[in-house]
Amino acid sequence: MATDLSFFRSESAQRLRAQGREQGLEQGLEQGLERGLEQGREQGRAEQAAHAVLTVLTGRGIELSPAQRTHLTETTDLDQLDKWLGQALIATRASELFG
Repeated sequence: MATDLSFFRSESAQRLRAQGREQGLEQGLEQGLERGLEQGREQGRAEQAAHAVLTVLTGRGIELSPAQRTHLTETTDLDQLDKWLGQALIATRASELFG
């Protein structure tokens, strides 16, 4: 049994496919932008939290080794950074923060 596929080759079908592709691209770009903005905000919050920990430690005269500083500034876990901030207020040595 032969099926008439002429509609799928028609100008209308091609126009509908093009519109679908365009809508898909727009939605994909919008979703990607939203995800990128959220990731950027999270990274910014992590950087601010790490800076706060460094500020407290510096103000208290506690120095970090280069490895500790790198570990702190590369951490993106906000819960961990909040814990370190609380510990920075009472720590006497950097090792008390990182264990």
